[in-house]
Amino acid sequence: MSLRYGCICYAVPKKMLVHLASQSDGEEKQALLDQVHHSTHLRGRRAAASSGRVSLGKPGEKVLHRQVFDAQGRTFLPGKLLRDEDDPSTADKIADQAYENVGIALRFFDTVLGRDSVDGKGMRIDATVHYGFGFSNAMWTGEQMIVGDGDGRHVSNLAGSLGIIAHELSHGVSQHLVRGGLGVVQMAGQPPALKGEAGALNESFSDVCASMIKQWHAGQGVDSADWLLGEDILAAHAGKAIRSLKDPGNTRATWAQDDQISDYRRFAPTDDPHKGSGIGNHAFYLAAMELGGKSWETLGAVWFKGFDKLRSRSTFLDAAHATVDVAGDLHGKNSVAHRAVKAAWRQVNVLN
Repeated sequence: MSLRYGCICYAVPKKMLVHLASQSDGEEKQALLDQVHHSTHLRGRRAAASSGRVSLGKPGEKVLHRQVFDAQGRTFLPGKLLRDEDDPSTADKIADQAYENVGIALRFFDTVLGRDSVDGKGMRIDATVHYGFGFSNAMWTGEQMIVGDGDGRHVSNLAGSLGIIAHELSHGVSQHLVRGGLGVVQMAGQPPALKGEAGALNESFSDVCASMIKQWHAGQGVDSADWLLGEDILAAHAGKAIRSLKDPGNTRATWAQDDQISDYRRFAPTDDPHKGSGIGNHAFYLAAMELGGKSWETLGAVWFKGFDKLRSRSTFLDAAHATVDVAGDLHGKNSVAHRAVKAAWRQVNVLN
């Protein structure tokens, strides 16, 4: 059964799609603008398709349980089953990339954080590729992952991006971690959306987890990591990355109209959650750099257990107190980790 508070969470922010549309014309421009409004109709279409799903099987039946479907350029979900767990590779490179990247993210949560799939109970992860025509995004719908092929001019290779896939899978984790949904707001006539400080924290949790997963998979320390998200899906003219945890809002490192912030004093309640997520992202980066080594080894459990303490309308201050408290519990009061987490939240002006 799906959770009623599951949001439709996108990797590429709407503002970026609008910006890319401004660099296009004709049908290409209209297609990108249509995608900005796509979430309005998605939930109804997904509900209509739910009766045709493949059996879930028993929780915990397999260490990993993935299924990859092919939407064949349409938006009816889940689509045609291409690959089940333990099936051999297919003739579809994109489907195999999605399968492998979902597996990497699931192994990280299991191996590093001790979490069995997104719900902690071995939930099967469905991923639908070839979604829509030229769809330049990936998303978590509250039930499954959807991955477009990109428009081929501005955006491509979404399924092949570990950061993008890990970001969306992490939305599934936070959906089940925080009762009521972290920042999820239901508005009349629209699907659930992320709002306010809690919504920005939701996006930040996914960015932080995606960054750790990338680094864990590559065996990178904090000094050699790029701290970027979506650096591998954009054409050169479109930008270098979607977001930077190292320097949120630095358009030279990301894209031309990146407005992400890293200072809580600049946050407004009406900000897009991707914009405000830079505050939590940068706090994690600062703490990781202060500690050195591998980001996930010390901070992974601190962030995960800290966010586990949050509620649906939690604030940045709540997140700061929760992660500081967990750092003290796990590593000792006034330990290096405890001090690093506290100092990081101070540097982004959440703590005084």
